Amino acid sequence: MPAPTTCPPLRKDATPKDLLRFLAQHGHTGRLTLIFAPGLGLSLDLAQGRLVGLGGPLAPRISAALRVLSLPAHRMAAWKEALALGVRPWRLPEGPLVQRVRFVAALSPFWEREAAFRFQERTWPAEGPPLEDLGDLVEEEAHPPGPPLDPLARFRLPRELGEAAPRLLALEAQELRLLGLLAHGTPLALAASQGLYPWRLFVPQVRALEALGLLEVAHDPGPALRPGDPAPQFTLIALDGRRFSLGERRGNKTLLAFFRHGGCPFCNRRVQELKAAYPRLKALGVEVVGVFGSPRETLLGRVGRQSPPFPILADPEDRVHALYRTRASLLGLLDPRALPYYLEGLRLGIPHGSTDGELLRMPAEFLVNEDLSIARAHYGRHGADRLPLEEVLAWAEGKPLA
Repeated sequence: MPAPTTCPPLRKDATPKDLLRFLAQHGHTGRLTLIFAPGLGLSLDLAQGRLVGLGGPLAPRISAALRVLSLPAHRMAAWKEALALGVRPWRLPEGPLVQRVRFVAALSPFWEREAAFRFQERTWPAEGPPLEDLGDLVEEEAHPPGPPLDPLARFRLPRELGEAAPRLLALEAQELRLLGLLAHGTPLALAASQGLYPWRLFVPQVRALEALGLLEVAHDPGPALRPGDPAPQFTLIALDGRRFSLGERRGNKTLLAFFRHGGCPFCNRRVQELKAAYPRLKALGVEVVGVFGSPRETLLGRVGRQSPPFPILADPEDRVHALYRTRASLLGLLDPRALPYYLEGLRLGIPHGSTDGELLRMPAEFLVNEDLSIARAHYGRHGADRLPLEEVLAWAEGKPLA
């Protein structure tokens, strides 16, 4: 019995890796359309186990591939003329390399991710490189080291660069090029494809820019952050003088705590509690990060007297407080339930000093997952209303949150 001339459906969704292996083994000829998200698709023209061409939103431009390969001017002109005449890229001297680069950049982000697909029979000449060889190339470039990133995620420049601004001026040309591809919320896979970056090389560069505080997940939260929201990116100066960016914490859990001013009794009592719990949290892979609404110089002489073993950050203009939607409340300040906690903080003997405009600020604490999404957002109703340490430790141990 002759082999079927159309591709029978494998299943409703299949990975490009499995689909192309199947089509290559059975020698089908036609157009495979892969749809990963609305507006993010790729069409592959196939003939008897060979790639004839590729197109669609995820297909890098041929002109971009030629620029990446740094062809001399006369070869660029020859390509422009040949393409205008309808010559297939494979028939030009640099054609196989150009198409391999485009194929790898387009498919490496989604190689093992299920996609909706359809296959239409067409008639093409059986020219181009074998799919099996191309699949081997993509396999090598589809698995970045370190924490994963969703190819459909969107990043952008942070709304508040703050202390990260000097780092922007120090970037190399290649880093600025990558930042330009991402700055306006382009999906990661599309930015990688447009820039001709294999996924294996692209993801570490994105994470490096995120760790510098120069990229954040594109998201516009409501009046309060909620579980599942991306934690807004920020860069602030720590007590030891170094710049701390939240992006450094990708791949690890973080307890992010917001405080009033450096001499606040409520705040210093909580810092004392966190110091006591810190060895257990650190052993479980959780870092504590405290953000105060005071200048660094003030923090050094007040909360700094406790010598916290975790980063204490200065946010004197309340920019990061605003990003995290922390609140102010006169009723919360006067709530009698907080009085015992306040008195315990006073007994620490830390000078109260100026409130730095933070008198009515209520506490807020956030449990931030390894992927920098928020697991729990807690907005305190009075000065002593913080996340129970038992809950923080349970989350650190991987137990589900109630």
